[in-house]
Amino acid sequence: MELPNVKNVNKGKRKLKKHQFKVNDMVAYKWYGEREIGYISECYVTKEGWAAYKVRSVSKPGCIYSDMELDDPDDPYCYISSVLTKSMTGGERELVLARIEKSKNRFPQKPVEVVQSVKPVVKSSKPVVKSSKPVVADSVEPIDKTELKKAVQKQKDFINGNFW
Repeated sequence: MELPNVKNVNKGKRKLKKHQFKVNDMVAYKWYGEREIGYISECYVTKEGWAAYKVRSVSKPGCIYSDMELDDPDDPYCYISSVLTKSMTGGERELVLARIEKSKNRFPQKPVEVVQSVKPVVKSSKPVVKSSKPVVADSVEPIDKTELKKAVQKQKDFINGNFW
């Protein structure tokens, strides 16, 4: 299917690295020339470092659009439009808010756990002394060297093709 020629209204705009919308914000977007309404279900960053969104459609129930960018200058067919979002009517806003409430009831948000990756600094009263002696555990069983040699020889034979 060949795409029709459309005027790129976002030509010359810059891609954004910071998110302009939050989760559950209502937006209007262009999808192959049609104006649709929906809400942001997820905010993330693409591999190239640009702010991207996952949009759940209200005008076409069940449709989820990934990797949508705000006023994307590279894609004149599919983008979230800041101009259309500002011009949403009151009825459209109420419809989106009702759909957001329904989705919150169907898919309750799990609480986000904050994981602290910084290790706490522990100060010890004794200085750390490196010893040249090897550390040996007390509960180590003695190794049978003949079994170890057999296992090593078996691996060497397999590598060299002598496994038949």
